[in-house]
Amino acid sequence: MQIPRIDPKNTLGLLDKVVGLSNEIIGTATRQDRLTRAGQVQQDKGAERIKAVKAELDAQGHKAKAAAAGRVQRSTQQTKEKETVNS
Repeated sequence: MQIPRIDPKNTLGLLDKVVGLSNEIIGTATRQDRLTRAGQVQQDKGAERIKAVKAELDAQGHKAKAAAAGRVQRSTQQTKEKETVNS
């Protein structure tokens, strides 16, 4: 079993969410509205990064399925051509 390699850019979304939540909590506890808002914005940024990574992974999955379907199609075509030649 191969351990997947984690691209550091894919972890930035999670990091943004954690740091943003920390800032929001600290801002709320110390009644610093600016820090609270900044934390919320950073969490939103992290959520968008996570969505982008997920969309990228979904796209890669679709490309892999399309490539597999193309291989099946070529194989089927080659089999049909061999049958036609042998007939």
